[in-house]
Amino acid sequence: MNIERLNGLSMEALCALAEKMGLDLPPALERVFAVEAILEAFEEDSAERRSPADAAAHIEEKKYSGSELDEIDASIDAAPCIARLYNETVVHLLARDPEWAFVFWDVREDEMDLLRLSEGFSGLFLKVIRDPGRDGRTGASFDVPVGEEDSQWYLQLPEQGAQYRVDLCARLGSKHRVIAHSNVVRAPRALLVDALGDLDPAAAELAALSGLERLEIVPLPERHPSRILGGFDV
Repeated sequence: MNIERLNGLSMEALCALAEKMGLDLPPALERVFAVEAILEAFEEDSAERRSPADAAAHIEEKKYSGSELDEIDASIDAAPCIARLYNETVVHLLARDPEWAFVFWDVREDEMDLLRLSEGFSGLFLKVIRDPGRDGRTGASFDVPVGEEDSQWYLQLPEQGAQYRVDLCARLGSKHRVIAHSNVVRAPRALLVDALGDLDPAAAELAALSGLERLEIVPLPERHPSRILGGFDV
């Protein structure tokens, strides 16, 4: 445990960690003092475990055992999950590779309660939009139904090199309401071009010097998103 790891946690995570360690932090305690208190408690326990005191008395007196320290470290590693306690309505999109992206989201509790009371509400879905326009117009899209308890999803991207945005939406009868827009990401390309002969002269010369022609790279087969996600609605 070190100060860098603790500084990466939210205040809610620090309070949860302090409670696990048996610390009683004042409710209005500033973040810097909370980190200092946790570090001091950890160092005190480490010093106790290194002391030559009687083993039976030591086991009785120490604040937490080695196995509990492992649990504390595991709770720090799991800190990104605690971020859901921020109770915000957000959706974020990350490109993982040329074919897949990762999307995660959250909806404020009060907003979700209002949606459940809305007429015709039948659940949430993700609208994956290819090449979203800056003037409000959007390109082709497809929908991915998700459950109210879901908070993350992997999406197959149908086209390399294209830009994508994800809208988190609520279905209201035959209509829908956009709850939040994600950031726009560009799907990376697996290959710069389908064939080295398509490169401009300068790039082709560099490719020849690099030995790419000898790698015998086979172009990817044509794929269609309907294989998994039902395709685009144009």
